[in-house]
Amino acid sequence: MQKEKTVILFIGFFSFLFTFHFSLQWEKKLSLPVKQNDLLFFGDYSQDEEESEEDSGEEDEYEETVVKNKIEAGTGQKISAQGDYLSANYNFVNFNKDRLSLSISVPSSYLKEYLKNYGYRDEEYEALKSWRQKTIKEAWEKAYVKGGRGEADKAAEEVRLEYDTKLRALFYKRGMALREGNIVVCDMPNIVKRNISELKPLALEIQKQAKIRNYSSNDTIGAAVSFVQTAIKYKIPPSKEGTLHTGGILPPLKAVLSGWGDCDTKTGVLASILGNWSGMKMVGVSVPGHYLMAVRRIPAKGDLFVRYEGLEYVLIEPAGPAWLMPGQVGANTMALLKNSKEYSLEPFFN
Repeated sequence: MQKEKTVILFIGFFSFLFTFHFSLQWEKKLSLPVKQNDLLFFGDYSQDEEESEEDSGEEDEYEETVVKNKIEAGTGQKISAQGDYLSANYNFVNFNKDRLSLSISVPSSYLKEYLKNYGYRDEEYEALKSWRQKTIKEAWEKAYVKGGRGEADKAAEEVRLEYDTKLRALFYKRGMALREGNIVVCDMPNIVKRNISELKPLALEIQKQAKIRNYSSNDTIGAAVSFVQTAIKYKIPPSKEGTLHTGGILPPLKAVLSGWGDCDTKTGVLASILGNWSGMKMVGVSVPGHYLMAVRRIPAKGDLFVRYEGLEYVLIEPAGPAWLMPGQVGANTMALLKNSKEYSLEPFFN
């Protein structure tokens, strides 16, 4: 079935206002998504909140933008290292105007091993190319003796196919993918799937605070969204660090322990946190120069959403620093979605 991808810019008369509290359910089901569940969260928050005047659509403006909304005055972070442990402590204000805090800590040795699974180095790529060249030569010469040029060319082609398999396997293992035209990109669905368990401590903290405050499902999602938007600073990672090709993204655990990231990075962080809810369905939304996401739920009145395989996914703008509720995006992002014919959707869980 062809995947339908249509951006709906305004919903006139949807008004599904189901409200339910799920803290006990979440406590029991905090795990990898249950694929057969089609919908877990409903549109139960009010749309009366004003959209932040700050825009979150252009990457080159994010870092310099200062959030002026008074309800964000409690936002802050403390990144520290004590002994062998790296810690990150965050304070932020959610859409309920409650002051919340989150923290995470891991051994530096653990982070070092974790980072070995992301990005690839020039020397690894060159080693594979050298293997291909040497193996093709050996296979061609051996096959030529046995069966002539036809067999030799066939043997060489088999080596090329094996090289392609090895190269794609290397990229997949490192959170990347080889696309058409030999373009290497970050494999966001792969990255998110790997990091659900890594960011489970943050999901558990959000769960705990949601239970204390008797939050609804959307209040809790909003807590995660506002955390990523405002507490994690916007900064663009380098595409290459020495000989390491990063793809211009920080892996989610590295991002929360560093306190910064760009639109791709922050989307990976948010999706990895939300992925701890069973039944959560999400898609990544890629437009030229920007990346955001959407979650499967029934849109409330005024929500912006995309449609994927016939189902509505409410848009979320993780990049910040604007304080934008689910269903709202910045003006520049709106323009990109409205005018671009090149945007694409990719499911984080199939």
